[in-house]
Amino acid sequence: MVTPQRRERIAQIHRDLEQYSYYELLNIDANAAADDVRQAFHRMALGLHPDRYQAAADPALQQQVYAIYKRITEGYRVLMEPQLRREYDDALQLGQRRLVKTEREKTVPQRKADSIANPQARKYFTMAQEAERQGDKKKAKLYYKFAADLGGEDPVIKARLEALQEG
Repeated sequence: MVTPQRRERIAQIHRDLEQYSYYELLNIDANAAADDVRQAFHRMALGLHPDRYQAAADPALQQQVYAIYKRITEGYRVLMEPQLRREYDDALQLGQRRLVKTEREKTVPQRKADSIANPQARKYFTMAQEAERQGDKKKAKLYYKFAADLGGEDPVIKARLEALQEG
């Protein structure tokens, strides 16, 4: 059950949501370290997670909580990423309370294995790479074949297997 005080606090936060910076929303200092940001996020998320309000019969309250939680999550994501945090701090100096990117940045896989969809194929691909590093081409070829069998026509696996067979 949601107390009347809690309901009013949620309504007040929701009403003023556009006025809060991420720092104010998370109730942290602008110089807060990553651990402080994480703790503040978890503290706020614990009390305002939408799942806690599923049983509430009031759809307006559920929508308010969801909007607040989205903004808390947005603030956490921005403040935890050093580059985004610098951009946000610059934008905050210009009076912007949010850092909203219109297009999501595409992430480039850190390793070739990260682009392989099948987890088992990825496992064998990684094992094959390790065998190659150790100079065991026979074992590497075997593991690449296992990865290819599991990964279908994955171009990363196919290219590596072909390169090993040529060499």
